[in-house]
Amino acid sequence: MDASRVTALHLLRVFAASKTALTLSIATGLIAGVASARLLTFITNALESGRHEAIEIAVIFFALCFVALASSSVSLILLSRIAQENLYGLRLWLSRCIVAAPLRQAQALGAHRLMAALTKDVESVVVAQEVLPALFIEGSKIIAVFVYLWMLSPPLLFVTATYVIVGVVGLQAPQKWAMRWLEQARKTENAMFDHFRAATEGGKELKMDARRRRAFLDDELRETARVLKTQRIKALVIFVLIDRWAETLFYLLLGLVLFVIPRFQAVSSETLTGFTLAILFLGGPLSLVGGGLPNIGKGVVALRNIEAMGLRLTAEAEVVADAPPAFRQARPGVLELEGVTHRYSSENDDVGHRLGPITLRIEPGELIFVTGGNGSGKTTLALLILGLFPPDAGAVRLGGTLVTHDNREAYRQNFSAVFADAFIFDSLLGYADAKAQERARELLALLELENKLRIEDGRFSTVDLSRGQRKRLALLTAYIEDRPFYLFDEWAAEQDPKFRELFYHKLLPELKALGKTIIVITHDDRYFHSADRVLHMACGEIEAFCRSVETFRADHEERLQHA
Repeated sequence: MDASRVTALHLLRVFAASKTALTLSIATGLIAGVASARLLTFITNALESGRHEAIEIAVIFFALCFVALASSSVSLILLSRIAQENLYGLRLWLSRCIVAAPLRQAQALGAHRLMAALTKDVESVVVAQEVLPALFIEGSKIIAVFVYLWMLSPPLLFVTATYVIVGVVGLQAPQKWAMRWLEQARKTENAMFDHFRAATEGGKELKMDARRRRAFLDDELRETARVLKTQRIKALVIFVLIDRWAETLFYLLLGLVLFVIPRFQAVSSETLTGFTLAILFLGGPLSLVGGGLPNIGKGVVALRNIEAMGLRLTAEAEVVADAPPAFRQARPGVLELEGVTHRYSSENDDVGHRLGPITLRIEPGELIFVTGGNGSGKTTLALLILGLFPPDAGAVRLGGTLVTHDNREAYRQNFSAVFADAFIFDSLLGYADAKAQERARELLALLELENKLRIEDGRFSTVDLSRGQRKRLALLTAYIEDRPFYLFDEWAAEQDPKFRELFYHKLLPELKALGKTIIVITHDDRYFHSADRVLHMACGEIEAFCRSVETFRADHEERLQHA
């Protein structure tokens, strides 16, 4: 759906809660509205007829009071429940959309925009959804009152209805102005969330440099906050003026009915009394409708923002599907890249960088090192191999099976990876069975982390560790997954010599002995002799297949002799 076409009615179509509950809430709300309007007719008739003491009138009046109270209570309770169900459901839904989104798309959007969508936008959508059924309730009261006015005097109703329609149409232009300011404010909120991320993640750097901290707080954060404040104030001022002008139009209508129309048309006192009471009764519903406009406006803007990010709320993101038989084997076969290319660019970089064409064949059980300078394309090649980036051209095959959009998710389940910027979860997430936990405790001891944390019920007692320790913990979780392929991106870069030795001389050989295929991105040339092959990358291409194991070992021994 085009984000520019998102309307208030679309908010109702993305309800994640029960449609039955929503329908029941609206239905009971309509009953409450009709009962409230019917009370008006009873009050008017009682005043006109003087039958204040009639038993049947009193019984019907109090029965209507009970119906209005009960139905409105049920409606509002259901709305509150629906709102919380929606907040729960939409956040899970959007989280799945974010996780299912292509990695390049998620990177382009940025963590701050995704976090804003999960918090600010979802809450705005839910609040707007909560308001919309209430508008139906108030709308039912307005319709019931207009039916009553038609019964009193069709000509007078025509004048009243024309006045109301002209007033509503006249308020459309300022409402659009307010919506534009809300949309600009929502864009500014993305920048605010980016500043919040900088304040939390860059707190140490800001504390170390008072000049930089002052520039961040006074120039960056303060200016963005000022712009956001100004945009929101302008939108809210317009909405307040709309609400106040609507109330003024309401009183002008009352004056028109009481003082102007009787000068040009004979109207009975009973009709004037009925119209006056009806118009006074309309004040509440019209005020609630006007007060709900800002919330609906924010909800529409929030939904437009979500749609503009390419994260659809109209179909639930798929959870990982079962892998096809070709990808379920313990040793799924040869991994082949055939003429694979990929173009990637940084922000504000229209030219971008090109990887490939890459043609590569990786045999089962191989240990391959990938080396090269910064920006040579090592990590991008790794993401292509892992299936996190789709190739722009060329093909990737595993065991002879072509990797496509439909089976790429299943293909990825063959890999365990430890990235250079590995995120550490605070639990074993899906690998909390007794056998996995026992293996994890063994690895804790091997990696010398047993004094830093414990594993209890599948959860780590802490992940507040140094960068090197966190990378070791990431290695532990990768081991637990027990996949056919392992990829390590600069794992040893932040490790002490002791753990580098452990990694290259014990852990990698053990994985290889188990038949695992291993790809290691590394600059540790002193360990190149451990690899079956070393691929050197430069300018997005594999520049050379380095030599055999024997040649590497001979070079290594020669270097030791001359040291």
